[in-house]
Amino acid sequence: MEGLTRGQLAQRAQINPETVRFYEQQGLLPCPLRTPAGYRKFEQVAVDRLAFVKRAKALGFSLGEIRELLTIQDGHADACVEVRDLVVNKLTTVRGKKAELEKLEAQLSSALRKCNQSLKRKRTQHAGVCPVLKQMEN
Repeated sequence: MEGLTRGQLAQRAQINPETVRFYEQQGLLPCPLRTPAGYRKFEQVAVDRLAFVKRAKALGFSLGEIRELLTIQDGHADACVEVRDLVVNKLTTVRGKKAELEKLEAQLSSALRKCNQSLKRKRTQHAGVCPVLKQMEN
């Protein structure tokens, strides 16, 4: 029987063999065929599927979302509409996180400016409490 062992599949997909096992348990890989001795033998399509999973993860999709994308890919006639809806939801989430990060960046930049101003004043006179620490107290 031809096919790939878990180790061979992991090597071709450039992931850890335990990750292959985990993805199999999560339903991201189809159940492999078994030899008469009970060894798993994965088909080449599993390599392509793992590449899909890696690319989807790189785009920020969760394993649940990736499972849904794979289900759509495996047989829905209206796949593009469903995928678009998933991408819209993911983009909304990313934009929300981006807005939060931009707000955090502005707050940290403001704190850094206050620190720098305070340090300049300390060189010419003895200043009191760090303004950032004082702001965090309130």
